[in-house]
Amino acid sequence: MPPASVSLGEVTVKERRVKTKTFGRTGSSTFMVANMYTESNHISDALAKEQGTIIKLDDEVLLKDFNMHVVFNRFKYVKFRLNIYSVKNGLPDKPLLKEDVLFDVTEKEGWVKVDLRKYHVFLQDQNQVAVTIQWLESEATEGERKAFSVSAVPVPTHAMLFRDKSQAQWKEVKPAYLSFYLTADAYKGRNRNTATAQKPEEDYVLPDSLKYLRFLDLQAPENMYGNRHYGDSLQAGDYVEVRGAKLYYETYGQGEPLLLLHGNGQSIAAFSQQIEALSRSYRVIAVDTRAHGKSKDDATGELSYDLFASDIKQLLDSLHLKQVNVLGWSDGGNTALKMALHYPAYVKKAAIMGANLFPDATAVEGGLLELFSRQLSELEGKQDELSLNEARRLRLLLNEPHMTFEEIKAIQAPVLVMAGEHDVILEPHTKAIAESIAGAKLIIFRDASHYAPQEVPVEFNKAVADFFARQPTL
Repeated sequence: MPPASVSLGEVTVKERRVKTKTFGRTGSSTFMVANMYTESNHISDALAKEQGTIIKLDDEVLLKDFNMHVVFNRFKYVKFRLNIYSVKNGLPDKPLLKEDVLFDVTEKEGWVKVDLRKYHVFLQDQNQVAVTIQWLESEATEGERKAFSVSAVPVPTHAMLFRDKSQAQWKEVKPAYLSFYLTADAYKGRNRNTATAQKPEEDYVLPDSLKYLRFLDLQAPENMYGNRHYGDSLQAGDYVEVRGAKLYYETYGQGEPLLLLHGNGQSIAAFSQQIEALSRSYRVIAVDTRAHGKSKDDATGELSYDLFASDIKQLLDSLHLKQVNVLGWSDGGNTALKMALHYPAYVKKAAIMGANLFPDATAVEGGLLELFSRQLSELEGKQDELSLNEARRLRLLLNEPHMTFEEIKAIQAPVLVMAGEHDVILEPHTKAIAESIAGAKLIIFRDASHYAPQEVPVEFNKAVADFFARQPTL
């Protein structure tokens, strides 16, 4: 075949500049922990929890690697799938990866890098993407509790995305900025996320004016109220009249009486992970504090821990009980201390979780107190019953209790003092409480927060049961 000549138009070749950039959060400091681990009763954890964040990108990028910062990993290994989605209405929409990107995490803490070069992931016209990790499988470390967390800070402009199963609906937690970032070769367009286009940040310092933000999502874990209807049982529930109120309580099991006192804004249901376990050995009496749960409060005056303690004394009198074991969590722990001080004949032993003697920055995270003040100011002028009660509870948190380390030295009952490693009650304060009570035992639950009874229920229940079962030394 004879060659043919073809006339071509003018061709202009332009050099295309390529710049390697990072997109996302490159800091490793941690004001929040994004817990991500499977429940102990799962037979298989395949296609389980998924968690991530939205990252802004340039117009055209070729991904080189994905990076995340692990706060702690108590497993031998965890296998994840990396997912990248387009974004619609602020949530993940359509998957953008054509191949499975699987990786194992064996590091106990620190940065984990996933090499993406072999997958040739080229993203075009995606000004933002949702980057998530999906839990596939894991192997526990013998003798270690299951726990895995990623670093996060409460930045108002960012959210954490999560869902419990691969087909579940996406939810978001704000403010929360996960330590996820992508490294990519950028071919076109300006970086819309200018804060992270610069060199990786060394650390993140939350301004004093924003420290309250870290507690905006401070709430009970999803399993807080369990599957049982504790706190609303026709069979187990009853009321007792006290001064200006009717206290609702529920009774389970047989044996020595064990009184359960919940925290501020909670109810009997807060102990959903404790009641069944403890009622195997004790007559558990779980109480809704005045102005909480199903307890009716006709009074309109200020709440106080002295008032709560007096209410509980009247409840025990109506049941003809003295020398009871008391488990108090948060506000309930404060009430238990008040009872041990003012009504010692009623307290055989006391186990307190996340209690404090006074509400200042040496005892409680300062940002939390600021949040309570902001929430209280938002209720000003509201006269409905729910708002008025909420304001009373917030004023209680801001103004009480009024105890001293010297004062609690008078407590004669055996006391177990407990808190989470990441509790909002500062650890030096918790330790000082234990040191001030003769013979008190101290337990700090590792990898747990103020919600240790729900985060580590097996460990928590064992500690409480062992304490109450232990015979006093002569």
